[in-house]
Amino acid sequence: MATQPHILFILDNAQDEKALTEALGSDYKLEFCLDPDLTLERVRAGKPDVLVLSFQADLVSPLAIAHVLRSDLNSGYTGLIYISQQEANEWLDRAIMAGVDVCLPEGRTMLQTKSAIDSVLRLCEAKAEVQQMNAKMHKAYQRLKSMSFTDDLTGFGNQQFLTNQLRLEFKRAQRYQKNLVLLIVRIDSFRLSGSVGPANEDLIHKVGQTIGSSVRFEIDFTGRSRDAEFFVILPETELDGAISVAERLRRRIAKVHVNGQNEPLSTSVGLAHFDGYRGNFDTFEEFMATAYIAVSSAQEHGGDQYWALDTSAEEIPEGRIA
Repeated sequence: MATQPHILFILDNAQDEKALTEALGSDYKLEFCLDPDLTLERVRAGKPDVLVLSFQADLVSPLAIAHVLRSDLNSGYTGLIYISQQEANEWLDRAIMAGVDVCLPEGRTMLQTKSAIDSVLRLCEAKAEVQQMNAKMHKAYQRLKSMSFTDDLTGFGNQQFLTNQLRLEFKRAQRYQKNLVLLIVRIDSFRLSGSVGPANEDLIHKVGQTIGSSVRFEIDFTGRSRDAEFFVILPETELDGAISVAERLRRRIAKVHVNGQNEPLSTSVGLAHFDGYRGNFDTFEEFMATAYIAVSSAQEHGGDQYWALDTSAEEIPEGRIA
């Protein structure tokens, strides 16, 4: 048996209880309150499906109660019926502004009251369905959004995440004249194949985990930009500190072994350093491109090393071979 809808009446006349119970008691679970000051407390405690405001008080306004109830975004939707004891029609606009669902005149019939309650109950059901649908859509949107910025294999950021996050960090470094470093890390043994097959997915995953655990948690940003290529964004990091990070990454990645192979895993690292005080890069695109130039140069000169570039205008210096 379905649960009867819960209807809370706020009255200023105790004699109305008997008439309402006789007319509506078989269709709804009725609750009555003769003290308007307790309205919000009774609503929060009992969570009625519909609240009927049928009182006139000097110190408590039914429309003020309606406004407060509608302003509480943390509670569920409660249907609101306002029964006006005024003869003028001005109350109608004010009631709508306060969030009342249905307005009835004082001289309404029991049939009109029941019809109004049923209408508001259907409205509440519709709002609940819409809210549930919106929650599902929001969850799906967040999932799609997460997927669009997340690398499936490692769970870290992807190329799109790199572009968006680097743009934000570069603007912040420019504005506050801070240091910023971008590292591009490539596994040398994949530089000729151009792709990562299923047999190497375990290797890529372990390298990603190694990089993620080697940087500052909740400060630095890591991810896989493509195939066997990773990135690290180091906010507020000077050049010497970034070089230390690059060498630490290379040493730790070298210890990653897959399928029983004990050969050290060779990596090349390209490093671009932005000095906010000097403003050595004009755009984040130029800054990111320089990091890619650095890692390509490291691989072209034999790999297993890092190259650090401080500006895109200078000629590429001799690689710093580890």
